[in-house]
Amino acid sequence: MDNKIFARELYEFLKGHDEYGHYERYETGEPQDCIAEIESFLSDLPMVRETIRDIEDISDTFDDHEVYVTEVKPLLEGLREIEGKLDAKKRIRMVSDTAYEVQHAIQIGDKEILFAVDEKAKDGMCYFVGNYTCNGLFGQYADCMASDEFLEAMQEFTDRVNKQIKAIENEISQSPMPHELFTSEHCYPNDYSQSLEGKIVAIKAIVFRPEYRRGDNQLVLVTGGNGARANPNGNAVYCTHLNDGKHTRFERYEMLGEVKAEFLPLWATEKAAEIQAEKSSTEKRRDKER
Repeated sequence: MDNKIFARELYEFLKGHDEYGHYERYETGEPQDCIAEIESFLSDLPMVRETIRDIEDISDTFDDHEVYVTEVKPLLEGLREIEGKLDAKKRIRMVSDTAYEVQHAIQIGDKEILFAVDEKAKDGMCYFVGNYTCNGLFGQYADCMASDEFLEAMQEFTDRVNKQIKAIENEISQSPMPHELFTSEHCYPNDYSQSLEGKIVAIKAIVFRPEYRRGDNQLVLVTGGNGARANPNGNAVYCTHLNDGKHTRFERYEMLGEVKAEFLPLWATEKAAEIQAEKSSTEKRRDKER
């Protein structure tokens, strides 16, 4: 599909049918400038999706089904075709700024194991295997290797995956805490009119990767964040994991709710009390230092 021709078709439609005033500039601006602007939209996935929604809104005002079939439907089909291509392109993943395209990526535990290919690599080193970690802000590659032998590289890839599986199995076997999942029946509803600060909350199991879907991982003590407040104006909820003391952040909608007292294990209650006592002690020390 020629985006410039399609942009002209969109321009003509929007100029004549926009009853909501979203595209008033297309009635007053220079046609070529407007068409060029629309054409630029067609290379931007969020803008394509927004345009689809706008045209769907406009089409809701049509009483004539024939107009919808002849004018609107072809435009929506064209936009969705462009959306699909842009979405597929976005999913192509490269190894940093190299020409290696990731073909397989398996996240297990604290590492993602990558297998990537560059058919035009120098010296025939077409195959790449590496470990990737990300802290939410920065990503890092480690233990990278390149090979000109597919089977050698694939063997290295599967060996690393198996090593990660063994590490998680070992972690689970050494954990003394029960792994049974917490569900909505164990919690009060996640009522947005109520504050969660200072409460022990269960995170929805689906939020975690499969290897971490365990009851001890679900339990957190809420320590703050806009999303923790009653009638929040945000979603960020800052927490401390009760099983290992690590600080983290979840979204308010990822929470099942406050865990009912009768379902709280003793170890979780004791850990929460320890964290709160330490926080109180730190705050008192800071007050004295001021």
